[in-house]
Amino acid sequence: MKVDGYVVHGGLGLGRGASVRIEDGAGIMVYIWEGEVWLTQEGDPRDYFVTPGQWFRIKRDGTALLYATRRTHATLTSARAENYARLISFTPAGTSSPRAIYEAPRRRRAWLERFGLGLFASS
Repeated sequence: MKVDGYVVHGGLGLGRGASVRIEDGAGIMVYIWEGEVWLTQEGDPRDYFVTPGQWFRIKRDGTALLYATRRTHATLTSARAENYARLISFTPAGTSSPRAIYEAPRRRRAWLERFGLGLFASS
């Protein structure tokens, strides 16, 4: 197995029909332990099927979708310790309600401080 330095989400169990959406996650590696996912990424006309023992590295930012074609166990890893994606959400099979499993920290405070708007400065 090829492993990056940081586990983004280990033990990701997907029932047949479940999906994972990764927003702006260039560099995240998807490793399949069992099952199979169909993977597509924004701006790439090709689709990929990743099967047990295989991995796929997301090559670009934008949206990448993983769809479990059968019961699947996967691991997501990254070479970065944090901010590996803007958002990673999971939609269980048979539902239409995604839930966030990772969300990058918002940078609003840093942006305000950088432009001299010290609204959060302690007195």
